[in-house]
Amino acid sequence: MNTRENISKLIEITGGKVLDNRFVLEPGVVLISKTENVIPEDICKLFKLTDNNKQLAELNARVTYMNFKEPREKYLENIVNNLHHQSILSNINLGFLVTGVKGETLLEFASSRANISRQTTSRTISADDTLYVARKEDMEYINEFLKIREEYVKKHASHNSKDDIEIRNEFNLFTKAMSFTISMNLYDWIYYIDKKINQDYEYELKVICKKIKEVIKSEYPYIEFSSDKEY
Repeated sequence: MNTRENISKLIEITGGKVLDNRFVLEPGVVLISKTENVIPEDICKLFKLTDNNKQLAELNARVTYMNFKEPREKYLENIVNNLHHQSILSNINLGFLVTGVKGETLLEFASSRANISRQTTSRTISADDTLYVARKEDMEYINEFLKIREEYVKKHASHNSKDDIEIRNEFNLFTKAMSFTISMNLYDWIYYIDKKINQDYEYELKVICKKIKEVIKSEYPYIEFSSDKEY
């Protein structure tokens, strides 16, 4: 497969949708990393930690209050969702691979406090033939642009010098599909996702945040988001 076909496959593997190996109809999101609990068994017994998926957050809470009592129903849920003591989640990190997004959306994420490794946009031959994030009604216009771009790429393809490659990469639409990895701690993810979904941010940004939120809720079902009311 060529690079564009591989990128199409990557987007689809991560849950996105691609048409004709050219147009991205929906971005992909997949969890790629999370903090692993390595709490010694003796400490788990001392603090009476039970549910493995809650252990680290609950240990943070119990150390904060030096609480050695028997497990209480909804103990952690109360601290996180009712008392809003969400800083106990700040050493739990989650990383995602996000695929098939517009440049504008990538910039929005890059301006956050997150750790990001983004697809490069300069001096790479892999960007000669890109995918595009598009609505179906916009595809004919992108196809018209691609005719112009094909001529432009050929004009600057003679030597494949670094400068020629960069010039070819620059002559493209900002809707070309980009991918990146991103990680933040759980405390920051909750704040970031609620802010982007609740307020008037770009549509694609909200779509990705909702996808990430669903993964977080699956991994940590005790967490409530203020943006849940949007569903």
